Amino acid sequence: MPNTPEDLPVAPAASLDMSVILAKGLVENLPAILSSFKEVYALRAKESAFKAALEARCADMKINSQNFTTLVQNLTELSKSESADEETKSMYRELIRSLFELFTARSKESDSFSRFLNG
Repeated sequence: MPNTPEDLPVAPAASLDMSVILAKGLVENLPAILSSFKEVYALRAKESAFKAALEARCADMKINSQNFTTLVQNLTELSKSESADEETKSMYRELIRSLFELFTARSKESDSFSRFLNG
């Protein structure tokens, strides 16, 4: 038995109207949709760049922490050295105090930055 146009299923008119409305809305809003995709892509790119910069800063802080530890240890040894006079030893101890004050101030700044990032 041959298929005639009357034998084929026909989509309901309401379904067809809805598809046309959706397609028309999509076409009309296409510039806004594309703009949104561009903004999302730009934000992702900025996020990647920010993440790389943050990781580099953390690596730098780790190196600085190691340098700080080495510097304090060496200054401590120098401040205890028997070959140095009292004025020099006092200067070394003052340097150590200044380093700890600087370290404390930087730690507070870093904590503030971390709180800002973690919202």
